[in-house]
Amino acid sequence: MAEHKYNVFVGSETGLLKGINIVRSSWDNLNSMEKADREKEICAMCWNNENESEICVGLKNQEIMIYDIPNKAFSGNFQFQGGKEKLKNVAKLNENIITAVDSGVVRVWKGDEITSEINAGQGLCKMAQDKSQANIIGTGGKENDLKIWDVNVPEKPIFHAKNVKNDWLNLRVPIWILDLEFFPGSKKVITCTGHHQVRVYDPSIPQRRPIMDIQFDEYPLTALSLRPNRDDQVIVSNTQGKMALMDLRKGQVVHIFKGFAGGIRDVQCHSSEPLVASCGLDRFLRIYDINTKQLMHKFYLKSRLNCLIFANKLSIEDEGQGEEKESGILKDSGEEQAYEADHGDEAVWNKLKVVQTKTIRKQKRQTYANETSVKVKRKTGEKEDSTERKKLKRNKKTNKSV
Repeated sequence: MAEHKYNVFVGSETGLLKGINIVRSSWDNLNSMEKADREKEICAMCWNNENESEICVGLKNQEIMIYDIPNKAFSGNFQFQGGKEKLKNVAKLNENIITAVDSGVVRVWKGDEITSEINAGQGLCKMAQDKSQANIIGTGGKENDLKIWDVNVPEKPIFHAKNVKNDWLNLRVPIWILDLEFFPGSKKVITCTGHHQVRVYDPSIPQRRPIMDIQFDEYPLTALSLRPNRDDQVIVSNTQGKMALMDLRKGQVVHIFKGFAGGIRDVQCHSSEPLVASCGLDRFLRIYDINTKQLMHKFYLKSRLNCLIFANKLSIEDEGQGEEKESGILKDSGEEQAYEADHGDEAVWNKLKVVQTKTIRKQKRQTYANETSVKVKRKTGEKEDSTERKKLKRNKKTNKSV
């Protein structure tokens, strides 16, 4: 049997790492858990090497694990202490690992040793790495405006953004950066905020305020991804399950991707193909064609999803003709069943009592009135109306079904 390869890897709230093969329309849980534990939640992922054979997985409890894809096992892990808050992101710098947490502590690790430490400020929501210069990172968060750092010079940022001017009521505009990305081959940075703003900054010019400020919808923007080979288009998503392709030159929406049923937590475009993948609270991984906005693939992964990474290579070696082809829906694992029993949305809805609406109560009152009328007519010897008898039977049947 040939080696099983995957196109997309997704991290879930249950702590399960999932591998998706979009050519064969199948997916697998790549690890297992002894018990459901929210502290094992996968918060961030990145490639551990250039040939994409290992994944660096960051957990909520500040543990970093390395998943070896060819061997289908975790090859190593270490516990880091980057603060008391939740892990926000993880990145790779040569042989070192960069971690960032809520408290604003960003650290560069060489094994178990700290080689560099940055204090990016409280309320950190996002840390992103410049792909063209691995030592350059950007940070931002709630009331924590965009800063660009060189991890080799951690004392002060090389760029610190300035807030936009006061609004028309002369009130200060709040800051809440939820995602950011560096333009490839450029010093410019694009951000999206919890106040539905898309902003572009250019550190190469003296102006510290954004050179572009666009708004999309009216809900917090949770994730963005620049379209490959197009510096003028970006895909953004929000907490209400809306995802759109935006033109940065015109400041307008090109088109909207449809089909979501919950907040989107991560979006990523493929590096060479016109494809974009998204995941979020509705437990689905969706892959769209950027040009036509058509839904190409859809996988129900049974857990609320936090993050994903897209493999550069989409060609998949078949696993042989004798093996049964998966349909993208696997058997429930014991870990997911236990987690969903305690934390699943369905369990919450099942515990709620059914409340009768006014329409149902009105129907029951009408049925009672009809029954009383029929009884009175039978006692007095009046002739019963056949229409009334039919209506009474129909109401009784409706009440039983309710």
